[in-house]
Amino acid sequence: MDLQAFLVSQFRDWSPPAPAVLARTKRSVTLDWANVEPFHFIADQLLYRLEKNDKIPPWFVVYRGEKTTKEIDDLAPRHPHKFRLRVIVKATAVSTLADRAIQYYGDEQTAYDTVKAAATRETSEGCDEKKEDRSKKDVLAGGDITVVITDENNELVIDKDNEDSAQTEAAVTRQVSLKTAEHKWLESQWSEPAWASTDTDGTSVVCFCMAVRCGYMKQVQGMLEERPELIGLINTSNGFTPLATAVRKGDINTVRYLVCAGAELDQRSATGQTALHLAVLSARIPIAQLLLDQGADFQVRDLNMLRVEHYAVDSGDLDTLRFVLDRGGDVNAEDSNGWTPLFRALCQGANTDIIEELVVRGSAVETADRAGLPLTSVARLLSSKQ
Repeated sequence: MDLQAFLVSQFRDWSPPAPAVLARTKRSVTLDWANVEPFHFIADQLLYRLEKNDKIPPWFVVYRGEKTTKEIDDLAPRHPHKFRLRVIVKATAVSTLADRAIQYYGDEQTAYDTVKAAATRETSEGCDEKKEDRSKKDVLAGGDITVVITDENNELVIDKDNEDSAQTEAAVTRQVSLKTAEHKWLESQWSEPAWASTDTDGTSVVCFCMAVRCGYMKQVQGMLEERPELIGLINTSNGFTPLATAVRKGDINTVRYLVCAGAELDQRSATGQTALHLAVLSARIPIAQLLLDQGADFQVRDLNMLRVEHYAVDSGDLDTLRFVLDRGGDVNAEDSNGWTPLFRALCQGANTDIIEELVVRGSAVETADRAGLPLTSVARLLSSKQ
């Protein structure tokens, strides 16, 4: 495959780095996107399309042009905003990609190797997002290049080791050229989303928790580098800590990162719940296992004196209940009402298997809550209802 077709293919598959936040005020943020590696050789022939996420429409353009830095103003104060970037090669420069690459890198082979290495590195770092449907794909495998070009009517596959590769390669080059001519310009993929906050104190807690909830690890890392105290602040909009947010989402990778970054395992959310409480309530056993292995307090209580055993009952999941009890859970632990896990299971109409498990594990049957209501009366009342 000749260098021109190769560069066209690589640019179409390339996702530029997410815009970086240079500065912020109460009503604006300044973004920078100067890094266009490995396409520096056409930096002076690039246009940029910056979009901001909104509800209706989902994305709208906030900048089009050649600049690599832009202040986005008239933004809501103390609010998180999400941006994405697409890079475009000017129509007049598309046909000269190969010549410019050779002039910049010195020779054709170096241009091939440099662009290919950058694409491989991007993939290995997990930076490639799910691609939009495209009219062509290319796959770099070993030292050979395999190119697949598809359209509505045909699919053409090329392998450099194919004995007719020269003839087939020319056909592919013509198809790439024709498709390029149809659009006249080249467009990259969208970058990863970039989160920015108009909070004058830096990244806001809401913005940080939103990045945590969405699993944007690069943004989470960048925000923590900027404001390390974010890891322990509570999101006032919902009362949850960043660690609790990740646990509720069920993202064990983000949970692991936050724990390693210094998140307090037993920090309570506004309701007094810890990350372990929420993990058990959501029946997320691997996350609960991780938190316990890292030293989470198994006996901590929330504002209503509920322990992890009560949350296991509330999860409605038998495996979660067994996990908690196998880790040393107390079947006779009482909350502020004097309810044991079995009392709670009966009052909340838990599944029979949950109730049977608690009884088998030795939960006291002859007991009463703080109001004097016997457990046996609750059982008879529920039985009569059925």
